[in-house]
Amino acid sequence: MEGPGDVRRMPRGERCPECGSQRWYLQDGLRFCSRGHQIEGFIQFDLGDIEDSGKMGAVSRREKAPRAKGKRAPMLTGQAGRDLYLEALQLVIRSQVAWLINQKGHREELETVVRDLWDLRLRGSNSGLADDAQEVDEDLAIFSSEPSPDPFSKERHPAARKQSWDPELGLRWPLPRVPDTLAICYLGCVLLRIPTHLGDVVRWANDGSIPYKKCYYNLPQEMRDRMPAAYIRVLKLPFRTATKGDELHRSVMDLVLSYDFNYGLVFPEINHIPELVQFAKELALPSEQCHLTKLQEISSSNGRTVDSIIVARRLASILGYQFHFPTERSSNPRLDYPEIRLMALLIVATKLYFPLPGTNSVPRLQNASSFEMPTLDWERWRQGKSNLPTQREKTNKFDFDKVTPSQVVSMADDELDAYFAHVSSLIDSTRRELDDNPITKFFPVEELPASTNQIEDVPTKGLDDAIKNLLSQTLDYNPPEAAEDAEFTPLAMPRYEAFRKVEHLSETAKELYTAAGLVVGASLETMTDAIYRIERVMVLWQSKQSGTGSQQ
Repeated sequence: MEGPGDVRRMPRGERCPECGSQRWYLQDGLRFCSRGHQIEGFIQFDLGDIEDSGKMGAVSRREKAPRAKGKRAPMLTGQAGRDLYLEALQLVIRSQVAWLINQKGHREELETVVRDLWDLRLRGSNSGLADDAQEVDEDLAIFSSEPSPDPFSKERHPAARKQSWDPELGLRWPLPRVPDTLAICYLGCVLLRIPTHLGDVVRWANDGSIPYKKCYYNLPQEMRDRMPAAYIRVLKLPFRTATKGDELHRSVMDLVLSYDFNYGLVFPEINHIPELVQFAKELALPSEQCHLTKLQEISSSNGRTVDSIIVARRLASILGYQFHFPTERSSNPRLDYPEIRLMALLIVATKLYFPLPGTNSVPRLQNASSFEMPTLDWERWRQGKSNLPTQREKTNKFDFDKVTPSQVVSMADDELDAYFAHVSSLIDSTRRELDDNPITKFFPVEELPASTNQIEDVPTKGLDDAIKNLLSQTLDYNPPEAAEDAEFTPLAMPRYEAFRKVEHLSETAKELYTAAGLVVGASLETMTDAIYRIERVMVLWQSKQSGTGSQQ
């Protein structure tokens, strides 16, 4: 007597007539359900030994008809389709981590940290656990004439930042989106204290360096064939639209809030000192950390430190700013994003040290032998910043998603080629049913190029040389000549200007705020709002200090 074999699953639509179970096992040539009921009409024979087959004789089986050449496998639906989508995202995030380790030199521990974060994100997805009732719904959905619901059609409410990942939610369990793969990789860098900021991630995603834009086309062919249409649209979205820094900052913050809500996981502060130095370097702002000989000579000659980084750190200490992810409230303003807060402090410190040019000025008393700050030629900075590697942004003259026929006619050759490449990207050339259509044979679709608008990384030495060259043209220091009978002379000092809205910005302020947004991965509106919030807090602190001094 043989023992029970492995528990298997019955074919779709077949159940135990006694209890309705869909799992069975084989014992002594008979089939039993998982609860021990014998299923009639099934007897196993050893087809390899004809002599033991008794009076039944040899058993012949009809071979399954081979699948027609070029015919696609059936598209998955329901829980199976969701599981396939999650597997696709897992392949995407694995390729991103491999690129960060192999191409950018990140620590190998990043793979372990990101894998753990991804496991926590999917722990409530019920992957592979489809109950019988759900399978009945999937069977009925195959024969339904209604279109399948889009799992991403429901937009999240702006205030609903925290997501519950409870497995009891079932089909209402929130699926991760494609930008979440970049956000989880960034959070892995935060946990390991790797000074990689989101501005770098946004640039890598948009220029095609990190595996993100063509994530759908890099998936295996069999996975693409069986992927539901709703998930295909989501996976193709990064190739059709540019990655926006504001959305990625929000995705990171949403994940931080959700990890804290579901698991009590609190992320540490960002490694703000190296990032602050990098921000100042990429903007070509005066800083001794950039090893600028001229700036070091100025500091040593007058005995004072000329450094926007030090002023930004002092401002953060005075105003009580930290650089962690706040989880106390679900609705966070733009200033709560730590990297945007860090960049806003750097801009405010630079404006304090090197005021922007303006028409209004106030006189101040200055002794001829006293210390005078160096000046920054903002007009030359505006002209030279476009040559910095971090400020090169390739933009198309036309919005291809809203282009008109008259605009297509007026396009140049390179713009027309880019437009045709955009149109070709909207067609899935890998779909096999295109081969069955005789008309499509006259309009072949070229395969996607290996890289789209990919910009090579600039070496550190090249960036340092460009910064030194620009600052040597913009930074000027003319020490006053000391005299024994020198008197106090009034000098004109530009008034500090704060801009509440984008339309209030001066030309120089707009150039500076836009350049800061490109570095940190934020829009002009976000940077203007964040900088103005710090300036308002600084005014309140100054008023409080003045009131305290008058009382004393």
